[in-house]
Amino acid sequence: MDVDSLIVPIGVPVTIVTVLFVLLCVVAMVFSSGVKYPKVKEYTLDQQWEHAPLLFSATDIEPMALPRHAEPSDVDGSSASGKW
Repeated sequence: MDVDSLIVPIGVPVTIVTVLFVLLCVVAMVFSSGVKYPKVKEYTLDQQWEHAPLLFSATDIEPMALPRHAEPSDVDGSSASGKW
């Protein structure tokens, strides 16, 4: 069987399914355009910080990364404070 003979049996159903999914996405976006999500309250420096301190690291370098046996609630490092 030649590869050119597979274009119609495979290409037409794939094209139809793709067009159908695009149309369904457009319809879903039209019907969901009126949905309002609650606005996230933005933190400003004049507010009291009510969360525990966290240390985030972009790498797994040992001085910054938590040991592998640490509990999920453990944080490494300390906290910072200051006046602005």
